[in-house]
Amino acid sequence: MSVANNSPATLADVAAAAGVSRSTASRALNDSPRISDATKRRVRDAARDIGFVPNARGRALAVGRSETIAVLITEPLRELFDDPTFSAFLGGITEQLSESEYLPVLLQASTKKERERVRKHLERRSFDAVINISPYEGSELLEALRELRVPTVLCGQLEDHPYRGTFSTVYSDDVEGGALAAEALRRRGRSHCVAILGPRGNPASADRLRGYRSVLGDQLGDEHVLFTGWDATAGFLAMRDLLKRGEVIDGVLAGSDRIAAGALEALTEHDINVPRDVSVIGFDDHPIASRTTPRLTTVHQPLIEEGGLAASTALAMIDGAAASTLVLHMHLVERDSV
Repeated sequence: MSVANNSPATLADVAAAAGVSRSTASRALNDSPRISDATKRRVRDAARDIGFVPNARGRALAVGRSETIAVLITEPLRELFDDPTFSAFLGGITEQLSESEYLPVLLQASTKKERERVRKHLERRSFDAVINISPYEGSELLEALRELRVPTVLCGQLEDHPYRGTFSTVYSDDVEGGALAAEALRRRGRSHCVAILGPRGNPASADRLRGYRSVLGDQLGDEHVLFTGWDATAGFLAMRDLLKRGEVIDGVLAGSDRIAAGALEALTEHDINVPRDVSVIGFDDHPIASRTTPRLTTVHQPLIEEGGLAASTALAMIDGAAASTLVLHMHLVERDSV
């Protein structure tokens, strides 16, 4: 069968060329188990011969799915490119989805306007599932996802798991990681420790501090804890402020490797030797940890694996699986800064 030169082939053309009904052609192209393999081959051969290109929207209607998974980030866009944590998550997600029919779509939602736009897409069922890589308790988008019953995976735990049984959660145990870091300082004999963490309202900051204090207890009082950003500049400024106070410090627990890199710079500026005078431990085990001077002892967080598990969990939820909680363990990577 020939199709007019200027007219794209249609599903009806495929059906006619294969000698089947339009509905059978649609089911065959969508790999329906109701259609025999022989009929599927005949329909696909006919589609190829006449140059039929499936319409994505039509396919979505036929299978009842968009075949896209939204990756939701509520941090400012600059953090997506500056913080290696997000690129590691995304690497794990895209690698896992590459084996499926699903495409990841990035949803930025750091401003009110962006969140309103995301809500509209959720209401339109533009995505089959959502992976939230920066979940915060109280976010109106979390409530929207619950109201709309969108299959959702959170990369990170929230205090008291308010969405347990509704959303799946995949996270690395920040409390465990914090305890590993603090225990390393205690083994080294450090007794005047400070903690420099990310934003106060970030769940990871709270959990890492909880882990530090599970080992150090009252030695790490509020006056020895600073909340700041996750980047090197924040770490540098926080460490410099601590040194200006004139306090005795022999151990630094940094909430990220970037914070630790900034802290190392401030200590060097004040002619304080690491690790002879002060021990410094980072968090995450990003590539920067092996490039600092001295090389950074840090807590390894399996971020790529976490992203991959989030993607496979989202796929399972699309197919009807119940919400689940998966916890990954951390371990200490010992280098030269302790």
